Amino acid sequence: MPQLKVLGGGKEVGRICLQLDINQHHFLLDCGISPALKGKQALPHFANNIQHLNAVFVSHAHLDHTGAIPNLVRNGFRGKIFMTLPTLALLNLLWQDELSLMEREWSPEERLWSSKEMHTALMKLAEPTTYHEVFRLNNLKVNFHNAGHILGSTMTEFFYNGYRIVFSGDLGTSSNHLRYWRTDDLTYPDVLICEGTYGGKNRKGREEVARELIDTIRATLERGGKVLLPIFAVGKTQEVLKILKDNWNKLPNVDIYLEGMSIETLRVYEQFLIYMDDKVRRGYLFNEINPFRWDALKTFKSLSERKRIHLRDTPCIIMAPSGMLRGGWSVWHMIRMAASGKNLIGILGHMEKGTVGYDLINNVREFRLLDMINKNEVDVRVKCEVAAFEISAHAMHTELCNYISRVKPERLILVHGEETNLLSLAESVKQHTGDIIIPSNGDKIDLQAKYTSIGTEKNVEIPISEDLAILLPASTKVKVKYRGKIRYSKSEDLRSLVKNPS
Repeated sequence: MPQLKVLGGGKEVGRICLQLDINQHHFLLDCGISPALKGKQALPHFANNIQHLNAVFVSHAHLDHTGAIPNLVRNGFRGKIFMTLPTLALLNLLWQDELSLMEREWSPEERLWSSKEMHTALMKLAEPTTYHEVFRLNNLKVNFHNAGHILGSTMTEFFYNGYRIVFSGDLGTSSNHLRYWRTDDLTYPDVLICEGTYGGKNRKGREEVARELIDTIRATLERGGKVLLPIFAVGKTQEVLKILKDNWNKLPNVDIYLEGMSIETLRVYEQFLIYMDDKVRRGYLFNEINPFRWDALKTFKSLSERKRIHLRDTPCIIMAPSGMLRGGWSVWHMIRMAASGKNLIGILGHMEKGTVGYDLINNVREFRLLDMINKNEVDVRVKCEVAAFEISAHAMHTELCNYISRVKPERLILVHGEETNLLSLAESVKQHTGDIIIPSNGDKIDLQAKYTSIGTEKNVEIPISEDLAILLPASTKVKVKYRGKIRYSKSEDLRSLVKNPS
């Protein structure tokens, strides 16, 4: 019987790691770290049999889905790691950047892996593939579908002896550069394992948020201030660059500097423009329009150039990772910009509790931060403007509901979200699925088990004709087709759907 073990991502956002056991074979669906924690606390709750794992299936490159994979290698994993080719290219950059952060800012005991384990995972164990290229692993068939979250992100479909499981990974929102997800060939799986990061939460439309971002940046530049946008190198960088480029005629003509790993990830995105939205691909193929670059975009050539920028009273825009201000160049620039009321720190999207970004949007204004260059801790009082903009690559509540209502799974398992968000999502989609399970870390779920009520059996009689009736256990959910639409209905509610009961 297929079984799912929740090693991470149960009623939490981050360090998603699900173990799928089928026919004596053991697979991991993602294997991430918590971005707000250090050392072993950041890892999923691994079992002791890491060496017996057969494979890891990677939904996308973000560290909360992949950052623990090199630690698996450190602990003896030698199976295959399946992902799309763009994900492999991005992983190389993200893991290098995380390793650099660990070596700069974590004690040797806290560091989760070394360059040796990273290169073993990438060069020896990684198996890149692409969308809709069905491959086999033992008796398991696997198919990747576009999830529209970041470049190369996937929804993963598993087939085993007529049984079908879909893992959503992180689902994308409507984007101005990536293709949106589709559900046409994913409908009616036996199990859907779905993320719920933004369950119960809807955001403003992309155009409205972009307008607010541009207006706030313009006001800062016009008063002579500098803008710091702490940025996620993968996904958020490209989204914000395109917003800025598309609206550049509305802003003062200043320099915009791209920092750190965002530079390398932009090059990867440019190599895979074929994965982008149709409008972006056509613009590039027929008119050589790069969606992310223009004349104002620059990079720093030296540390001394960075220091001169902050010594000069000249407005500019700086886009620097890390996006949650965990460390790196965004913190270095924040130390130098926070004291001036003319400046702006723009927080973009979800911030994990325990990060500087989270504290900023919750009105904390005094910090002790590590300067990554001189290794000194600095007391920082934030006097500049802080503004938050919900620019997210995650599907929001209405999109998650739309996705689940189209897929129509027999059983729905909700992960990768705070419990209140998952409960809200479950309430909104209960008519589109059978059982709904919201597991905690450590839970084991027998995917084919029948969940029955405890106590005296109560049946509901559904009349079909004078001579025929159906007896169903009370509160059982049944898949029905009503007025051309398929949905799930409780057995006691079926009477109201029968037009001519006898």
